[in-house]
This record gives sequence, structure tokens and C-alpha cells, in this order.
Amino acid sequence: MKFGKTFETHLTIEWRQQYMRYTDLKTLIRRGVDGAPMESETTPDQLLEYYASFEEHFFAECQHELTRVNNFFLEKMAEARRKHGTLKLQLLATAHATGHVSRSHNPRSQNQSRSHSQLPSPRASVVSMPSTSSNRKLMTQRQLRSAYTEFYLTLVLLQNFQSLNETGFRKICKKYDKYLKSNHGALWLERHLTYIAFVDRRPLLQMTIEVEELYTHYLAAGDRAKAMTKLRVPPLGEPTPPPMVFRAGLALGMFIMLALAALFSYLRRPPITDNIEAFMRLYRGPFTWVIFNFFMAANVAGWQRAGVNHVLIFEIDPRSHLQPATFLEIACTFGMLWTLSMLGFLFHDLINVTDPFVFPLALTLIMITLLINPLPIMNWPARWWTMRLVGRVITAPLHYVGFADFWMGDQMNSLVTCMADYYYIVRFYAVCWLRYSNVDSCFDEDMFVPISRCLPAWFRFAQCLRRFSDSGSKSLSYLLNAGKYSTTFFVVFFSTMRGRTDDGYANTFYNPYTWFFITSYIVSSVYSYLWDVFKDFGIFQIWRGEHLFLREKLVYPQSFYYFVILENLVLRLFWVIEFVVLYHKLITPYNIKTCASILEITRRFIWNYIRLENEHLNNCGHFRATRDIHLAALNPTQERMLEHMMSDPERRPDERQRLGKQYF
Repeated sequence: MKFGKTFETHLTIEWRQQYMRYTDLKTLIRRGVDGAPMESETTPDQLLEYYASFEEHFFAECQHELTRVNNFFLEKMAEARRKHGTLKLQLLATAHATGHVSRSHNPRSQNQSRSHSQLPSPRASVVSMPSTSSNRKLMTQRQLRSAYTEFYLTLVLLQNFQSLNETGFRKICKKYDKYLKSNHGALWLERHLTYIAFVDRRPLLQMTIEVEELYTHYLAAGDRAKAMTKLRVPPLGEPTPPPMVFRAGLALGMFIMLALAALFSYLRRPPITDNIEAFMRLYRGPFTWVIFNFFMAANVAGWQRAGVNHVLIFEIDPRSHLQPATFLEIACTFGMLWTLSMLGFLFHDLINVTDPFVFPLALTLIMITLLINPLPIMNWPARWWTMRLVGRVITAPLHYVGFADFWMGDQMNSLVTCMADYYYIVRFYAVCWLRYSNVDSCFDEDMFVPISRCLPAWFRFAQCLRRFSDSGSKSLSYLLNAGKYSTTFFVVFFSTMRGRTDDGYANTFYNPYTWFFITSYIVSSVYSYLWDVFKDFGIFQIWRGEHLFLREKLVYPQSFYYFVILENLVLRLFWVIEFVVLYHKLITPYNIKTCASILEITRRFIWNYIRLENEHLNNCGHFRATRDIHLAALNPTQERMLEHMMSDPERRPDERQRLGKQYF
């Protein structure tokens, strides 16, 4: 991978504008070389004058970038020192309040013993601290662990900022010397980069080591291995481990073979006529879930490839997030279970199983067990994150709503047919199974089916209202978004009433509910499409020029955005095709509804790419997952203690004075 792509992929989202403009400087070099006059058309003096002027302009740009990067680094370092000092005060105060006594450890090395001996004694460090009654409530051990892990992540991101920018300046100067056949780039680099603050890694490294020692000593009972497991972040851009890729490839191959076997078996040996409808109904819901998981694997792979930091946006712990290969393995596992269950249904008589309906039941129970199994196996952190997120969506009005909550609610809106199918499964096994010889009537629509179709829209509607309630500005955009989801209630209501009254009319167009249904669907489709392109995608901001109908900043190829504009419109209006097909009775309602469900999941799959990219670039939803540590204000005595703890004798006085007191 070229460094320019590596640079864009590994930079930190919040600081995107603070990094050096590597691509612009590289473009500047190419323009300077391409714009140079031909030797045959100019004199040597004019050629030297051109290159001297270009060199002056190029290194002036480099100096501007260097100053900007260095100033930002100094600001973040000062902020990190303050947070480090404040956390240390909280840590020592908590250790003193809980009676923590520094214990002698059995260090594994002389260096570890020396580092432990240098740690401050909690009793000695809080002698001058005011009484607890005059302070705010102390942080608990759990809060301190969480704060320190987030602070440590900040230090890692700052180290990455150092490394990327330093490498960027070295690369760009080397490229300058290569294209202009000069050594002035190396000379400028040696003269300006050697003594500047942001390339000195010692202060940041020293702070990182001290955080590791404090966490180990006070929050991990001296167990450094346990402490580093909680603190350490995998290297940015770390390739997927080969065993994980092998497992995913093996699972994919097995799923493809089983899927082909199930397809051929159904064509050659279908279920008996009385069980065909039940077979289709019971397996469509799990099939939709399998497709959704495959699309999620593709989404994660696409985000990583494009440099969209979904881990930070979703506020996922970077120490335990899933790789695309893991998502693919999960999808294939569900797919294999689905195909094996179908094969069992089709060949139940050959394996001496009397009732074929035990296989769909077993499939559903195994899938649920794999998801909610509380044992710390099979990607438990990811499963817990998913369950907790679904729980937050269902209880939306009761708590603050973040970006991940909104996103999960939108996914559930695209899985509405899948949710209705699972209701049919529950009702079939609870009411009909083992009680009726003919099970076709068990899949008739009842009052709870339209309710299940309204639930995802209700979850998002409640989220928007809660977001409006929590917003200080009381932005009307939240109410407008809630209005978009409220149109689903009218569509479902008029669709249900039309289905129950259509038999009383010679033609469906004589039924007034048909016109209410069409009108409500038109309003819902247009409303949702406009919200998608203007709000969720953030396009149609430029009406002339290179990025026509798009926006200034793009991550994906420009043609992809035009495809999404048309694709989203066509799939939003697929209900028109569905209506016409059903009116002329060209396809059964079940089959056309299955096609519509798959197409809606496909539309959401493509929607995910642009929505996350827009959040990545513009923070349009105001849900940026900034990993800042919000600490209570200190009283004057604590402020003076913090000033003393943050004093750094190795820092040159002129640099400290230049930073200013506002950073301390």
C-alpha cells in the first residue's frame, strides 16, 4: 500500500484537518515539475530562477504545515498533561479513601522493581489534599479503569499522530529530492525537523509508561499482564491473522456447497404439498438474517478499505472489535445451520424423524442460543454489544440516544419482514404445531402482524423525540425525522385495512383504502428518499463544477454516489412494481414480498456505506464518538497540587512560556 493511502487510512477522525496535507504537497511537487519550462525553450538562468522560485514556495508551504502540526501537538500534549495529573489525583484520593496500601510486589525484573519503588505512596500523596467533604464525589475503581483506558487510547492516537506526520514530512522531502534531483529536501528536513517538539517522543513515551505503571499498581493489583491486556490497543492497520482468514474461507466454502446441495435437493425432492407453504414461511426469516450478516461483513470490509473508522464512530472498544473475516465466519456459520436444517426437513423420513418441523424449531433455538449465550466464548464482547444496542433501541424513550442506537434502529426498519416472519414462527410453534393436521391456516395474518411491522418505525420515532428532548437547541430536524417514521404507521394501517376490505369490491381501485394506501406510500417514499440524500448522505450541496449534485469531500469514487442516488430511488419505489404485479396476479404475494425484503436489505447495505462515510467526514448527526474524558472541576487547592504535579524540569522554560497558562 502506498504511503498516501496508508496516511489517509490511519489518521484519527477528530484530527483530520490537523494533519499535514501530504496529498496537496505531493500534488504541488508534480505541478512544479510538469510546469517547468522546456530547456530548449528557455535560458539556463530562467530555468534556475523558476526552480528557485518553486523551491521557495514549496518549502514555505512545508514550514506552514510543520508549524500547524507542531502547534496542535503541543496543545494536545498540554491537554494530556492536565488530564494525566487530574486522573492521578483522583486515583490517589480513591486509593487513600478505600484504604489501599502500597504492597510489596514480586517484580519479574529489576526495572519493574525500580518502577514500582518510584510510584507515589497514596498516603503520602494526599496529605495536603482537602477533606473528602469539600471535594466532589470520588471516582470509583470501575470509573477510573474506564477513564484510564480511554486516556491511554488518547496517548496511542497522539503517538500515531506523531509517527504519521513525521513520516509524512520525511516522505515528502524525499519525493521532492527525487523529482527535482536535489538534496535540498534532506537539508530542510535536517534543519527544521530535528529540534521541533512534535518529533521528540520522550515526553509522550514517559507519560505512557507512567500510566501503565499507575494502572498496574493501583487498578490491576500489580499484575502487569492483566493491565496491558486492558490498556493495549492493536496496531493500526494490523492485517487479519491468517488463521482467521483460513476459518472464514473454510466456512464460506462449506456454506456454498451446502447451499447448492439444499437447492438441488429441493428441486429433486420437495416437501409434500401440505407442507410447502409452512416450509417457505419458517425458513424465510432465518434466510433474511443470513443475508443481512453477509452484507454486514461486506460493510465492515468496505469501511476499512476506504478508511472510514467505524470503530470510533460506533464507540466500540478498539481492543476487541471484529474483523471482516470474523463477520464473514459468523454469516457462514448461520448459513450452514440454515442449510443443514433445510436438508433435515427435506430428508427427515430417510433419517427416521417423523415430524419435519423439529428442524426449523432447532434452527431458531440454536441461533438464539448462539446470540445470547453468556459464556465468554464466540466473540462475547461483540454479542453483548449487539444485545445491549438492541435493548437500547427497544427502550429508546428511557435514555439518551447515540449514533449507534440510531443506526441499529435503521437496520431494524429494513428487517421488518424478517421480524414479522419470526412472529409467525413463534405463533406457529406456540399455537399450531402438533395441534392441526393442516398448517396452512397457521400463517394467516392477525392483528399482531401489522403491529410487528410498526414496531421498528416506532422505535426510531421514539428515538427522534428523545433526541429532540435532550437537544439544547431543540432542532426541528429531529421532529422532521420523527415525522418521516410516522408515515410508516399510515402505510401499515391503510395496507391492513385494504387487505381486509378488498374482497367486498369488484375492483381494488373501487376500494377507498386503496387510494389512501397509495397516497400514504407516495408520501412516505418521497419523504424518506429526500431525507436520505439531503440529511443521511449529505449530498446535493454542489450544483455546478466537478462534484455536480454531490459535496466537496468524497471518500468513494464519484460514480458510486451517482449510482447510490438512482439505486436508492428505484428501491424506495419498488412497492409500485409490487403493487402492479399483485394487481395482475403475476407472482404470488409471498414471493414478491420475499423479493421486496431482500431488495430492502440490499438498499440498507448500500446506505450504510454513505451514511458512515458522511458521519466520518462531516459529523452531520452530532454524534461524534470523541473519546474525551470529562472530569469534575477541581477546587483551588487541587489546582495548585496539579500545577506542582505537572511541573516538568526537563522542559525548556521558553517552550513552557510559549504554551501559555491556559493549557495548564
